[in-house]
Amino acid sequence: MNQYIFNVSLTYHQFLPIYEGAVDKIIVTDTTGRTIELPASHFKPYLTPDGISGKFKLITEKSGKFNSLTRIF
Repeated sequence: MNQYIFNVSLTYHQFLPIYEGAVDKIIVTDTTGRTIELPASHFKPYLTPDGISGKFKLITEKSGKFNSLTRIF
């Protein structure tokens, strides 16, 4: 398994096109500088009236297949 740690900070209005399906991918940079593209739908459970903010941990299989996304801070 692979693990990636990264920060996300989006206001509710910035996330709205993602939530509505107009944007389907989010690109983030992890703490080691790796760029990761993942389906935006994985962030929907973390949306609040203020948007999405925090440090996240993404775990993927060795093949790159999604395993889990957790807010850790």
